Amino acid sequence: MKELQRCWDILPRVSRSFALAIRLLPAPVSDQTMLAYLIYRLIDTVEDSHAKLAVKKKLFAALLDSLARTRARPEELERVRAFMRSQIDCTYEGELIERLPDVAVAFYAQPPRVRKATLRWGREMARGMLYFQKRPIRTFADQSKYAYYVAGVVGYLFNDLLYINRIISSRLHRQLKARAKRFGLALQKVNILRDVAHDVPQGRRYWPVRVMEHYELNYDTLLVRQNRQKAMAVLREEIDDAMDYLHAGIQYVTALPKDQLGVRLFCLIPLFMAIESYLACVNNSDVFDGQKTVKITREQVGEIILRSNLWGGEDRRLMAWYESRMGAVRAGLKAMEAMPQMAPARSRRKQ
Repeated sequence: MKELQRCWDILPRVSRSFALAIRLLPAPVSDQTMLAYLIYRLIDTVEDSHAKLAVKKKLFAALLDSLARTRARPEELERVRAFMRSQIDCTYEGELIERLPDVAVAFYAQPPRVRKATLRWGREMARGMLYFQKRPIRTFADQSKYAYYVAGVVGYLFNDLLYINRIISSRLHRQLKARAKRFGLALQKVNILRDVAHDVPQGRRYWPVRVMEHYELNYDTLLVRQNRQKAMAVLREEIDDAMDYLHAGIQYVTALPKDQLGVRLFCLIPLFMAIESYLACVNNSDVFDGQKTVKITREQVGEIILRSNLWGGEDRRLMAWYESRMGAVRAGLKAMEAMPQMAPARSRRKQ
């Protein structure tokens, strides 16, 4: 199908890292996951836009309703595309919006259960994004709730797709649901962490206000160079909060069938990239410098891919690798705790 191929062609321009991992999945899960990603990216584009709240609500409804018919309706899709282009200030996402008809045609070619699950979690995502347009993230509990709407629902969908395609049993599907959600949160929280210097100037505020207030900071002062010491204390809190969620990721992977190496690799690569990204942020004040980008090296990515391929079916090796890298993160957090302005973060975890 030419529309499906066009969707694959645009994927690397939307997310190179995701495009790398998703091709490891077996068909048709790879197609279904890719299409869901593009649809959810359109939802995310609406959230990130400067459109008014009432307009965003209409955009969400128009997009999701256009994908909920019994078949694709070209005239309706064209109206939705024009509506999105007229209301959204976009850059590279503009090409994705232009490809909406292709995404829709390819999506409608998927089985009804796949479409139903994708739209179910897409509506949940949009509902949560609207909720947080009106509510500031004041605590880690708020941040986790936001991360659930953005990424936890993606974990739920992926778990559903594995079950629908008979890769996991109904029993395992139920057992893995909570882990799938927390795994998604772990991946989202690292994005929230490392992108703060780029998000704040754009008005995107995902760090807990109360934690910043504890160190006499707010969004106007967090990125000011003279406040680096206090900001580093907040950084430690952020990393510490994410640690437990990462464990759900390795638990999810090791529960997957060992003969489904592609599915395991799809999960392993982003998991260990996230761990290395957390480690790159430990004690790194560049997180607060908008002129710099904190990311792992190509060599690290290559090593993660190599080890994932070598050990993807060997749970003992995976756990040893996981514990080794998490040990490095914990050691870094301990070193940060000894710095001035640092207080034990665990006592404020529930803030």
